[in-house]
Amino acid sequence: MKLRAETNFLLRKQSKQALGPVEVIGGAVISTLAFILTFWSMSCLIRVSAPAVATLIVGALAIAAMLANYIGVVRYRMQRTARTWLVLALCLWAGLVVGLVVGNNYWWLGVAKYQEYHQMASYVNVDPSRDKGSSFMDAGAIYFKDRVNVDRTKAIAFRNGLTYCIAPVILDPLEAAAAANASDSRKTAAGFLIPTSGTVDFWAVGTNCCGTTGTPFSCFDAANPFARSGLRVLDDTHIAMYQLAVQEWTATTGVPAKYPLFFEWSLDPLMLEDKLKSMASNNMLKLGFVYALASLFVSYVLHMLFRYYKVL
Repeated sequence: MKLRAETNFLLRKQSKQALGPVEVIGGAVISTLAFILTFWSMSCLIRVSAPAVATLIVGALAIAAMLANYIGVVRYRMQRTARTWLVLALCLWAGLVVGLVVGNNYWWLGVAKYQEYHQMASYVNVDPSRDKGSSFMDAGAIYFKDRVNVDRTKAIAFRNGLTYCIAPVILDPLEAAAAANASDSRKTAAGFLIPTSGTVDFWAVGTNCCGTTGTPFSCFDAANPFARSGLRVLDDTHIAMYQLAVQEWTATTGVPAKYPLFFEWSLDPLMLEDKLKSMASNNMLKLGFVYALASLFVSYVLHMLFRYYKVL
């Protein structure tokens, strides 16, 4: 009994003194791998192309974390060396949880939107002076007729935390003075001209990309003379703010906007869709590097904490 007590004492003393880099770095590396695998499974196309594989990866990591947790607790109760196992378990859980949260956020910002656009229709040769928004409620992307442009001089801004910028997409001018042949019934008291369609329904939009009054308007490719297409805005919160801006615009100009649709003005909407699809994968290495630095620090702190409480 005396020999066993002395042995335990020496083991405890050795464990308090020895904190090699292998344990600290090893915990950080395993935690980072868990984060990257979980993030990849939750944020990339594998989530829809091979959901069983994504679930299997996350499930295997959770089982590994529970197993390390079980071994660490059992060894601690038996007064055997358990610190490495306990730190490993916590690092695995950290990588798993952070990967789930961050990966899921990237999923909804990227691939989920990409999938939604692919389920929506695309239209070409749309004339904003004659076509109404009600005919394109299922549009994901619209390619307008030649000479269609964003009237950046008629932009307006609505402030609510962010600055929500809108500008009408037009073919014919909106100024009554620029259309001498227009009938008086199409002219408004503010000097604007109502389009043939009777409504201005197509809008180029963006956030924090215009002045406080709306001009200068520089959202996405609005300043590019060759751009004549747009990718539909799907965010309900942003849509509500843009609708308030449209209401302010119509009250000022007297021109109705019955079925407003909002677009990120772009030279190539397909390129914007591809960016959404690859958003998570393009940021994976950067996020992994940041997480690795954080996990290295956390692994060291956990080891020191367990040493302080005299865990072998």
